Amino acid sequence: MRRKKSQRALDGLVYVFSYGTFHFFKMLPCVVYPHISGILAYFLLFNAGLKKKVRKNIRAVYKNTLSPEERSILVKKIFQNNVFFLTEFVLWTKLKPDKALKLIEFKNLGPLKKSCEIKKPVVLISGHIGNFSIMIASLVYAKIPMTMITRDTNNVYLSRFIDRIRKEKGIFGIQKDNPKKTIYLSSKWLRNGKTLCLLIDQHSGKGTDVQFFGNRVQAPIGAAVFARKYNADVFGAFIRHKTNFRHTVFIEGPYPIAKTTNAQRDFQTNTQFFYSRIEHYVKEKPEDWFTWLHRRFR
Repeated sequence: MRRKKSQRALDGLVYVFSYGTFHFFKMLPCVVYPHISGILAYFLLFNAGLKKKVRKNIRAVYKNTLSPEERSILVKKIFQNNVFFLTEFVLWTKLKPDKALKLIEFKNLGPLKKSCEIKKPVVLISGHIGNFSIMIASLVYAKIPMTMITRDTNNVYLSRFIDRIRKEKGIFGIQKDNPKKTIYLSSKWLRNGKTLCLLIDQHSGKGTDVQFFGNRVQAPIGAAVFARKYNADVFGAFIRHKTNFRHTVFIEGPYPIAKTTNAQRDFQTNTQFFYSRIEHYVKEKPEDWFTWLHRRFR
């Protein structure tokens, strides 16, 4: 009980700090965001545990093809870019949808819109690449009837704060904390002919084996399962930062999906294909991948 109380107290302090930082950034002009995020990233580099985790992931992906200097440069860029993406989302909370969309260039949005117009269930796969929060917001602003499965921080105060910010912008997520409820709400969403977004690039202990950057990893099969069960169109969505606060959102698909009498084999085949697309976009700009900060390769 004592430990739980201390944890709640720490969660409260983290929430107060995050709340204050968020509103402090909202008061600042956006031109200073890159400079401040650079300073914050510099201090984050002193987190030895986090740095070790990133370096381990880099070794798993690049093996011995990067020199120590190249690895250090990549680590620095990973911290800088991902901190910038966090601060950049503050800007989006200040913008109305029409102004926010002026910062986005969509590639191949038409087929996805067409599936939505005929109320076809859509599974949208992506990864924690670039400013994925802005990607999801931009698709909602572009009138894609979309929700996403999300797992927020264990800090209940911070989780509620993040969820409240999303809802204020019309972005509704399905929390992953209750598996039965998550499946029920996701299924209901798809049955109504809407779009369900899943970020599938992080570890799943109950998934399937796939090859990812030459490593055997566990990957979640939810996207493949939902696609098969509801005969959904499957698209990929990936965001790429250009300059300043501008981005390009690439929409791929609908993907060809394996559907045979062997469902388990199809789940593995389709999930492997999804991971090949995620790998493609990570390779293009590795410093934008947020999952470097997680234990992806075990």
